[in-house]
Amino acid sequence: MSGSTQEEPARTEALGALADSGRLLSTAMVLFHTNLSRRVGLGPTEEKVLELVQRHGHPSVSELAEQTGLAKNSISDVLDRLESKGFVTREPHPRDGRKVAIVATEEGIARIGRLFIGMMTRLGQLNAEYRTEELALIAEYQRRAAEIQAAEARNLADGAT
Repeated sequence: MSGSTQEEPARTEALGALADSGRLLSTAMVLFHTNLSRRVGLGPTEEKVLELVQRHGHPSVSELAEQTGLAKNSISDVLDRLESKGFVTREPHPRDGRKVAIVATEEGIARIGRLFIGMMTRLGQLNAEYRTEELALIAEYQRRAAEIQAAEARNLADGAT
């Protein structure tokens, strides 16, 4: 019983440090992506929708709307802007000819990719300081935290409280 009581202050401190580091990371990411977007002539929403297009291969408008929590007409507007700026094209969906697939252009990917080189190099150096098991634990935590945040973002978009 006494071990549990002694652990409480340390856990409280660790949870506080985790919350603080999460806020720091979130702010740093938002600022990085805001500046990256500006450098290539995109808005932050456009850049993140483009990232989803890249990650998911050939998503449809409906799939992007579901992933972002944005209405289909809002996603269509974002995609119109991305297409006019040369970052995506619309093609027949590879699995369902009735749908249109959104595909990131190689030139668009390259324009953004160049801006990640410095950060990815530095993150690689940081990752080298951790054991594989530690990296796996960090990755699991980040994935689960991202799932929670994405669900809450959808709740906000749907008007849920």
